[in-house]
Amino acid sequence: SSLNFVHRDLATRNCLVGKNYTIKIADFGMSRNLYSGDYYRIQGRAVLPIRWMSWESILLGKFTTASDVWAFGVTLWETFTFCQEQPYSQLSDEQVIENT
Repeated sequence: SSLNFVHRDLATRNCLVGKNYTIKIADFGMSRNLYSGDYYRIQGRAVLPIRWMSWESILLGKFTTASDVWAFGVTLWETFTFCQEQPYSQLSDEQVIENT
């Protein structure tokens, strides 16, 4: 966040792990059908990864370094749970939006 770079789709699906566990952040999550279930279309807007997004990003379409920090927290949760399920898996996409 100190570089003021906003990624907008930070998640483990967009991380590459290299030698010595060097992690590089990419953006190829939407390029594969494998991850199509991670994205949701909100009322004619772009397809969005709502389970990784902060409330201001979902409701206002506002993406900032702070919203990326939120996504980083969700990404850490994914890592600690070995990516065994989606964030908020007990909720439908509509319930995730309602709970923002």
